[in-house]
Amino acid sequence: MNIAIIGGSITEGAGASTYEKSYVYKLEQYLNDKYKDIKIKNLGCGGTASHFGLFRLKRDLGDFKPDVIFVEFAVNDRIYTSVDISKYFEGLIRECAKITQKIMIIDFPTGLADSSTSIHKKIAYYYNIPIIDIQDEVWKKIGSREIKWDDIAIDNLHPNDVGHNLYIEIIKENLELINISDVRVELNEDTISNYIFKNPKINSYDNKNIEYYGHWAEESFKLNNKFDNAAITESIGDGVIFRFKGKYLSMMNLLSRDSGILQCKLDNYTFNIDLYMDSDGYFTNTINLIDLEDAEHTLTMIVSDKRNSTSTGNKIIIGGFCVDEV
Repeated sequence: MNIAIIGGSITEGAGASTYEKSYVYKLEQYLNDKYKDIKIKNLGCGGTASHFGLFRLKRDLGDFKPDVIFVEFAVNDRIYTSVDISKYFEGLIRECAKITQKIMIIDFPTGLADSSTSIHKKIAYYYNIPIIDIQDEVWKKIGSREIKWDDIAIDNLHPNDVGHNLYIEIIKENLELINISDVRVELNEDTISNYIFKNPKINSYDNKNIEYYGHWAEESFKLNNKFDNAAITESIGDGVIFRFKGKYLSMMNLLSRDSGILQCKLDNYTFNIDLYMDSDGYFTNTINLIDLEDAEHTLTMIVSDKRNSTSTGNKIIIGGFCVDEV
């Protein structure tokens, strides 16, 4: 049986002293003991939510054909509005359902108990998907004084070795009550969010529909499940033209202390994107336009001669674009 697990940094193994101490490694051992002949593909990607998971799912699965997909994004989804979470998470579930009808959701906690479990549950119930609410179980234990948050976590988000072990024990308890062969998502044309992503995908920086003008170069970054290579420039006046068809657009960037500003024009709409951040290189998606006209679009961007007053340069790094192409 092939199993894929898509999620954020906790699924990537963050907080555990070694990968072998992470919940996902222990989950693999448990499933191997229970079902035998298990192959697991870990699609954990730190600092990303179901928004990016929706667009990268097919790319990151590649030729791997999962029989079961576990979805984990409750911690990182909390940064979006409830309306956007509903659209992105439901969109991800529907993309998973195009691959397999066996989907399960795992929701991890935060130190403020503000993970997006309620919205995830709404979608899980609607599509008849089992959901393992670890946040609820953890805070019951904290409320009964069995544990303290600081006992199981290195910060507000990431579990330590004890936390990873607690999470897998709760997961195993729940999985003992679930017959995987009975799991079957119910998918139809109706959606909770009244929004359907038709063909979400990533166009990497070297896609044929992206034209670069000026001094752009290719650079390797090797960011796990984000992008390996990207287009980079530090020259004012360098330009990019991206032509696409569809109703959604976002851009994959690295933000840093020496990043500049892009002057942008999408069809007839103009705006600027400041890529400065007090960081060595923080991955994020910018632009994020979800309700474009379902038609041909042209995005033009030029490196501005202006920059954030705190920035030390004009660097622009583009890993590609997320689009919903018809």
